[in-house]
Amino acid sequence: MSSQDESQLPAEPDDSETVLAQQLGPAGLEAIDHKIMTHAQPHWLKLARVLWDAMQAGDLAESDTCMALHVHRAIKLVESGLLEGQGNLLRPRWSEIRLPR
Repeated sequence: MSSQDESQLPAEPDDSETVLAQQLGPAGLEAIDHKIMTHAQPHWLKLARVLWDAMQAGDLAESDTCMALHVHRAIKLVESGLLEGQGNLLRPRWSEIRLPR
């Protein structure tokens, strides 16, 4: 992670993130979701930590674009009720997620 550590990510994907998501396709995005769910715990963990672990377990190269895609996938998991989140998830170092109780 770089300068995005301290600032808030945009709420909508940028062009490079959209291209990456298209390249991965539905199966690739589902794989990201699965890795995020695998690394989440029943207790609160920093979103950045969970995403870092998920990225390390995946096949994508580390980049700001990859991290942004993972953040947006985690937000979708929270919105769907598969994860719980607290804080502003667009600021992954300052927010937390967990598996629902």
